[in-house]
Amino acid sequence: MAPMYITIPARYCGPSSSGNGGWSAGSLAQALRAATSADLGPITVRLSAPPPLETPLDVVVDVRTDDGADLDTPIATMAHDGTTVATAASAPPWTAAPPPFVTPEVAAATADRYVGPDRHPFPHCFVCGTGREPGDGMRLTPGPLSTGGTACLWRPADTLAGDPLTEPWIWAALDCPSGWTSDLLGRPLVLGTITAEVLRWPEPEHTTVVTGRLEATEGRRSWTSSALWSADGELLARAEQIWFAVDAATFNAILAG
Repeated sequence: MAPMYITIPARYCGPSSSGNGGWSAGSLAQALRAATSADLGPITVRLSAPPPLETPLDVVVDVRTDDGADLDTPIATMAHDGTTVATAASAPPWTAAPPPFVTPEVAAATADRYVGPDRHPFPHCFVCGTGREPGDGMRLTPGPLSTGGTACLWRPADTLAGDPLTEPWIWAALDCPSGWTSDLLGRPLVLGTITAEVLRWPEPEHTTVVTGRLEATEGRRSWTSSALWSADGELLARAEQIWFAVDAATFNAILAG
């Protein structure tokens, strides 16, 4: 198999100096699907290190063991200078229901309850950052619902800037709305693991609804879920995540240094 590489442009950052977790994970999941003809269903991506920006990352897809036997599940690995950044493999079928649908009107109303521009722990995040230039970034505003969880609107055409709608976009949209179900202001989180599946591709010109739900918190870890819906309630994509609490200032300083 020819060498494969993934480069995450600086535009698609989460913290300022590393790739957005959902975007980076979706890029590796897309590479895994492209390298195998199997119907992989949900894919789990584990992020082992902050994905570097503007750097060619080596991608290897293993379909056989060292002794030549076929793997039950192909595995994709993304690495930089010998350090594993992320791994991807197919996941078991879903067992839990996704966060429930809310109407576009309800989702739109949460924007007024989203974090203020000067309080975001990672203000330049491509997905939900409040410090992006006008017209740049996905600008999702996952505010809290009165019933618990979060919701926001996403119209892909408003953020694609002429690019095709690919898997990283969907995974990115499923990423941050789930993180905001936790107390990100008092307890900043970074993505550790995400399992996601696109069930039907949204029409870029159509408005969609993203919902998120907090499942559990223990120690530094938080478990969340998210879903992407059409405006009339069809489930388009879904995800489950594990997040790790960090000190945002220390984390950004380490990446910058």
